[in-house]
Amino acid sequence: AILAWTTCFVVTILVSLVTKAPDESRLVGLVYSLTERPQEGNLRWYKRPAYLGVAILAVTVLLNFIFR
Repeated sequence: AILAWTTCFVVTILVSLVTKAPDESRLVGLVYSLTERPQEGNLRWYKRPAYLGVAILAVTVLLNFIFR
């Protein structure tokens, strides 16, 4: 497994050094930094990840105390 990982790692580096970088226009939609982010203006509470994350965290803490 270590030999396979090392071989893959070396081949990846060599291929990256030999090939040229693609145009940024081809990367739009594929990478996060070049993709236009949608505006989250007036979304409902259940469509916002922050609210759902806080709710799940609160339920997890509550259940942890209940079933301790």
